[in-house]
Amino acid sequence: KICDSVKYFVRYYLTMSESSYRYLVKIYEDYTKNVKSIGPKNLADEMGVKRPTAYEYIQKLVNEGYLLKVGRFYSLTDKGIEKARRILRNHRIIETMLYRAGVELEEACKCASKIQCIVNDDVVEKICDYLGNPKKCPHGRPIPSDRG
Repeated sequence: KICDSVKYFVRYYLTMSESSYRYLVKIYEDYTKNVKSIGPKNLADEMGVKRPTAYEYIQKLVNEGYLLKVGRFYSLTDKGIEKARRILRNHRIIETMLYRAGVELEEACKCASKIQCIVNDDVVEKICDYLGNPKKCPHGRPIPSDRG
């Protein structure tokens, strides 16, 4: 029982979940479209969840230092921008690799979502080099550079 409690604590409090990463990336994608701050209602609408759920994830991202409260809204910190950019880069490179290996596009996307945050950045960079440093993923979206 203690072991299960420790595992839960580490997973829930000390590491970001796949869901938290999805929220961070969504906020970053809005940021790249010049939406510099977001509120729980807007985020809930975009993510297709209820406002309290969006607020819970916003709080997790604030606690991690990825978002900063500015008035009634929240903005990405430099740390949040870099983390989201890295997650997106990893996802799109892994997705490209899987797609080129013959995995159907949607399956490649799902698999990339599962492993984008657990693969070491150095490994992703080696994959990127091996793929010839692609500029776009199979969906046609730009792959962020490795330099921010």
